[in-house]
Amino acid sequence: MFGEAGSGRRTPDARAGGAGVFSLLYFLVWFISSKPIGYAPLFWLLSVSLGFKLLRMLHEWYHYVSVSEPVAPASPAPAYTVDVLTTFCPGEPYAMMDQTLRAMQAITYPHTSYLCDEADDPYLRQLCQQLGIVHVTRRHKVDAKAGNINHALQQATGQLCVVLDPDHVPAPDFLDQVVPYFACPTVGYVQVVQAYGNQDESLVARGAAEQTYHFYGPLMMGMHAYNTAQAIGANCTFRRAALDSIGGHAAGLTEDMHTALRLHAQGWQSVYVPRILSRGLVPSTLGAFYAQQLKWARGAFELLLTVYPRLFRRLSGRQKLHYATLPLYFLSGLVTLIDIAVPIASLFLSVYPWHIALDAFFLHLAPLLGIGLLIRYKAQQWLREPQEAGLHLAGGILRVGTWWVYLLGFVYTLLRVRVPYIPTPKEGHGRNELKICLPNLLTIVLCAVAVKYAGRVDWSPYSRLMAFLATTNAAILFAAVGMGQHTWVRTLLHDFSTRPLSGLVAAGQKIVQTLTVRTQTMGISLAASSLLLVGASMLLSTFRSS
Repeated sequence: MFGEAGSGRRTPDARAGGAGVFSLLYFLVWFISSKPIGYAPLFWLLSVSLGFKLLRMLHEWYHYVSVSEPVAPASPAPAYTVDVLTTFCPGEPYAMMDQTLRAMQAITYPHTSYLCDEADDPYLRQLCQQLGIVHVTRRHKVDAKAGNINHALQQATGQLCVVLDPDHVPAPDFLDQVVPYFACPTVGYVQVVQAYGNQDESLVARGAAEQTYHFYGPLMMGMHAYNTAQAIGANCTFRRAALDSIGGHAAGLTEDMHTALRLHAQGWQSVYVPRILSRGLVPSTLGAFYAQQLKWARGAFELLLTVYPRLFRRLSGRQKLHYATLPLYFLSGLVTLIDIAVPIASLFLSVYPWHIALDAFFLHLAPLLGIGLLIRYKAQQWLREPQEAGLHLAGGILRVGTWWVYLLGFVYTLLRVRVPYIPTPKEGHGRNELKICLPNLLTIVLCAVAVKYAGRVDWSPYSRLMAFLATTNAAILFAAVGMGQHTWVRTLLHDFSTRPLSGLVAAGQKIVQTLTVRTQTMGISLAASSLLLVGASMLLSTFRSS
């Protein structure tokens, strides 16, 4: 909620959510009662994977039910003194820093700008003097980004402070859109959308951006309704009194999540304003993306296992659930490993995890898939920009291909392996990235060998299903590898832009657009037809038994 400012506009869709929960329970009851256990070790592994996916689906629906937008107080907001801070680390491009610093000074609301310069760079020191920005550096470098900001806050005196990443360019009205929400004295921070301007730079950039669309749309809007809006490392405005109450920015690989956790535990409210008030850079290479995701995975698991238990009693019920489930996104690495390993092991051992009729399985799963597709489509009305709607295939493929990075973050947490805080590289390159794809390339080979072996030893219907799953996994991983081969991708795109291939590309784009537009109809049709089939089978079963 948003305290005195009002809870905002909501669009709960209880009917769709209720139908989804009913179809999920219907599938689970049937699955459990069908006694599906085949080869027990593989059965339980695959059941863990299925359970994880169902819980993630419920987790999304939980946020969709209470999507809301904040309403700023009607009365004029009091005037605040504001500090706007950004950081610099050695090696970051000067052109990027120049653009961000000039944009900071162009913010119309009265403020003081600070550059927290870890390199004490002479060029940036001179640029800050020219632009009227306070240049701050430090000798004792501890706690990475959080320590850099906290050092600057020792001399900053504003009642509010904005933290911007150096690659994020704020709009002139940034503070005009944010400051009014601090009229509510319990609001500790206000977060706005983190949007990107380089998602067309590469396939990796496209996939990385697509992964954020739902998070900064309906998911964060649902978090706002539950007072669990997440502070992000960029574009977040804090009340100075709130930061001081927890001793400043909290340190760690995920310092933003750590800071939000401590502020919520201290009783401060959070607000999410779903407006694009700045644009930044998303990782455009696999190396940059993997480094970022490893840092986030390691930091999120660290918070879950060490900080969260200590603050558990001071959180509300919604906040306890939020901070327990948010890091589990990175468990998708372990789950993807299960999805990859089970078909391979099944093909090599000629054993099968489930002993159930495949047609019955898909018949009972179809209502859940159809309604889930429909709910996902309806949630796209809350995406921030019209071009964000779609199937988000690049984001899904990139996430699957990152399985070993997420798994590494989990293992590093259990073994207490330190991961250094390294800023995400801000500049891409045009080279191919084959070496970093070695885990996925080896997995593709293993899938192919398993399918070939099973074709000679056992080619039963269940074996063919496992072969299909292994082949599908290999195809997705192959696509993920291809996303990082920038030279080849550019050559391929150039070839497809020439005749006669350009006609095929245009036809393919039209097909994709048609599929995207018809997603809702497909969901309704699949859900309705499958429910009718299930109902008919239940009536037939009742008739026979009588």
